[in-house]
Amino acid sequence: MRHRALLFLLPALLLVGLAWTYAGIRVPLPTGDEATQVMIVQSLWHDRDLAYERADLARAERVWDGGPAGLTLFTDDGGRTLCYGRSLASPLFALPFYGLLGVRGIALANMVLFLAMAGAALRLLDDESEGAAPFVGGFFFASAAFAYAFRLESDVFLMACVFFPLLIWQRLRQTPELRHRQLGALAAAGALTGAALVSSPPLALLGLPIVVDLAWRRRFRGTLAVLAGALVLAGGLTLLQRAGTGEWTAFGGHQRLSFETEFPLESTGDLFAGAHQETAPRPANLWNGLRLLPRNLVYLIAGRYTGLGPYFPFALYALTLYLLAWKDRSRHLLVAAIGAYVLCVLLVEPHGFDGGLDFIGSRCWARAYPAFLFLPRRVSLRRGLLVPYLAAGLWTAVATAGSLSRLAPEGALQVQSEAPAFRWLPLELTLLPGDRLPGFFVQTWGNAVWIEPRGSFFGEEHRPDGVWVRGSSRSEVIVISPAPLSRLAFIVRSPASDNELLLDSGVDRLRVRFDTPGKRAGTPVDLAVAPVARDLGFFPRDFYYRLDLETTGGMVPARRDPTSQDGRNLGVFLDFTAQGF
Repeated sequence: MRHRALLFLLPALLLVGLAWTYAGIRVPLPTGDEATQVMIVQSLWHDRDLAYERADLARAERVWDGGPAGLTLFTDDGGRTLCYGRSLASPLFALPFYGLLGVRGIALANMVLFLAMAGAALRLLDDESEGAAPFVGGFFFASAAFAYAFRLESDVFLMACVFFPLLIWQRLRQTPELRHRQLGALAAAGALTGAALVSSPPLALLGLPIVVDLAWRRRFRGTLAVLAGALVLAGGLTLLQRAGTGEWTAFGGHQRLSFETEFPLESTGDLFAGAHQETAPRPANLWNGLRLLPRNLVYLIAGRYTGLGPYFPFALYALTLYLLAWKDRSRHLLVAAIGAYVLCVLLVEPHGFDGGLDFIGSRCWARAYPAFLFLPRRVSLRRGLLVPYLAAGLWTAVATAGSLSRLAPEGALQVQSEAPAFRWLPLELTLLPGDRLPGFFVQTWGNAVWIEPRGSFFGEEHRPDGVWVRGSSRSEVIVISPAPLSRLAFIVRSPASDNELLLDSGVDRLRVRFDTPGKRAGTPVDLAVAPVARDLGFFPRDFYYRLDLETTGGMVPARRDPTSQDGRNLGVFLDFTAQGF
């Protein structure tokens, strides 16, 4: 036991040290909701309030060079009084760590919490499973959840609000009698569920198996302890929110906006008139959610950006073990709760199940991910364990490593999607209507919208006549039209004589060799197309077309012309001035 504890402690110390150093890197922009979460903690500690003021902005600019990008605020008076638009639960947990260690303390709190979940899971499964160590190691450290442990957001805290109540429940299920100590543990489990309820209401569904199982077994004192814990903490946080902001929830206010480049109190403009509005969560059109549900369930399993398979392969492995092995009522209840959570997210947010800014593998699935750990009854050292490890090597490790590159430019976001293994997976077309997928340019030519990957298109120029494609690149382009198309017609040009352009629409293929001056000056292209999807919500009526585009060569102007400063590798220019949409 001492030897095993040391094997866990040494890598844990390594990761704690890495989180401390990593959080000390000064970065140009925060990730996701980091800005709002950190600024709430700072405001609570320094100002004892939840109001956004000049001092808050000054503190944020000392942390991030580009200011608090992703800052979420709400107001009831048109912007004269501003309050933070995120839940208090996670900031209150991080508050003492910030008081002791500053912003790095928040990073340490997240990493320690993540490691505590891993250690507790290992101890739980180690008593009855010979394969506990490789399963737990892969479950926590070969998943997209690991990437969130290096961020300053609330996601790890919410994972813990799912994990520890289920852990307490599983530990106490076999206890013959619930004494005061066990009732206190169940009350703590309820309190964590209450924290999840006020932070992300659908997550509270994952606490229902505890209440249902206790009531089914006539352990009514335990049921009351869980409900009381949830009510006390959720009620307390709600009252604090009301006292600090005048609203009962962090999703309130007449206007709730997210700011990326200009910030209130810094800009003289009316930002609330022009900023992107982030509306409070509300039920979407249920018919729309139901209509898109079969497609979104496919994305849930194998989506290129949000699928469990590429980002949380051990979740699918745990679910497979549940289906194959002996089961009990507690696991049936847990599967039902996970299913209810998934359906709630997909029905309410059919175009937003990624969970928010700078997600990796969907924030919604990351927060619920710890629940899958409790599905298997036993985990043995079998060959099947090789499958999730192989999936983690093909997809998860690449995505996690890419997400940890804090200094990467915006164009490098979700760069893993350009890897061949990710191109095997379906692209989440239902996330395109809300512009939820990072790493893409969205440009309009004629009546059609082109969704172009940043890694292979130079779309930042926003030219009205067309766009340059990177040399020696391969990309997948989505064209969305409000009316059906039978073909795409445009002109292609290339500065390189050794270059070829290959186009594949699924129903037609074209190859253009730029081996003559005339072809390089401009070659007409007419490609037959057929829709791969329709009516997904981008337009009132829309048709989706998929186009594979590959260039085999290119030319860097700065290497050919000493007077040029253009260092781009130019492959092909797509000219839409004579388009045929």
